Amino acid sequence: MTYDPIDQAEHSVHHVHELILQVFNNADGNGAASIEPLMQAFADNFSMIGISAIPLNRSEVEQLFREAVGARAGLEIEISDLHTVWQQNETLALSYVETHRLNGTEHQRVSVAILRTQTDGVKWLYLHETTLSRET
Repeated sequence: MTYDPIDQAEHSVHHVHELILQVFNNADGNGAASIEPLMQAFADNFSMIGISAIPLNRSEVEQLFREAVGARAGLEIEISDLHTVWQQNETLALSYVETHRLNGTEHQRVSVAILRTQTDGVKWLYLHETTLSRET
């Protein structure tokens, strides 16, 4: 099997969002247990700018997830338009659209994530989310 950093990074985007869904939905009672594997995906110096435009470090992101267990039961997240926008060796910037559906409403955001891939896994270094607003 060959090591492909792009495939590995794209898989990580989907896997991380599956874990986020488990946290928010807590459908089978494993929301809190999903936090540890979720946080393992983030590098020690991970930071992000969420849709609120507030910078968060790794510990603040972890606290956000701990407070959100079961808070959005029924949430669905769809990842689309996932593509690499930059790559230097094992470090990549990926862009993707995240669509959230809950209680008949839909919200979209475009995200750019910087990830470092290695043969033994992926670490998220940075994430920037921007709300998409489109007139229909």
